[in-house]
Amino acid sequence: MTNLAVTGGQALSVLKKYKKTLITLITLFLLIGCKENEPLPGEPWTVSVAMPSFYPVKITQAYGVNEEEDWTILLHSLSQGLLISEMKNVVGMFPDYDGFGIPINPLTSLKGRQIGAGTNHTPDSIYIYWTSLINVRFFVTKYDLSTKVKELMAKRLHYTRSDGSQGGACYRTNLFFGLLPNGKAKVWLRGCGQLIYLAELDPAREKDRDQNGTTADEYRQGPTPTPQRVRQRGVDAGVSTVPIPWEKVGKVYSQDPVELLSEQ
Repeated sequence: MTNLAVTGGQALSVLKKYKKTLITLITLFLLIGCKENEPLPGEPWTVSVAMPSFYPVKITQAYGVNEEEDWTILLHSLSQGLLISEMKNVVGMFPDYDGFGIPINPLTSLKGRQIGAGTNHTPDSIYIYWTSLINVRFFVTKYDLSTKVKELMAKRLHYTRSDGSQGGACYRTNLFFGLLPNGKAKVWLRGCGQLIYLAELDPAREKDRDQNGTTADEYRQGPTPTPQRVRQRGVDAGVSTVPIPWEKVGKVYSQDPVELLSEQ
């Protein structure tokens, strides 16, 4: 009898442990299911950067961060700001471009893609470390994605063909930044033939050197210092770029009509 009692007690204890384990597993599955059921874009998100031709920038680091999922993803292909911002590249898309405004088009901007295979899980924040080359100032831009912006990115739409019929599926997953020489940034969400204005940001931080450790004095050294090369663009165009005419710099050039976030 004693042996049977011990065996029965042990069996009861094991059953209790299995019950606790089963409840834990069910809870985890429910949490995972809720997470998977959250709206996610059907394609990886990207970041684009545009700048005035007369006020180009250099991106030294950019990445997205998701706090809840505990990841940071670096972005690449954002280093050729001087080249992409040349007037000859922009006027091909915008014939009336004056060199001061922000040209928003894939051919006049840098497109940062996620390093690796990429994820369609949206970041909570985007960080961009950059240098305004005409005045050699170093800025950090931070943009926090709201729930509404994440929902817009996850919404499946369809392209509209020229005849008005419905085309293939698309997503608005391109976060588009326009960077200005005082450190301010304008942010749009682009995709599916839409350009949605999200915010104007002050710099999150101004630094004394770029992310590579290069100081302003180093940018100004050499036979053709970077600020001198940048100012030459205005000289060649026959216009004055210093002091900065702020009433011209904020203008946006886009083939897509600019919509407001409040209208979505």
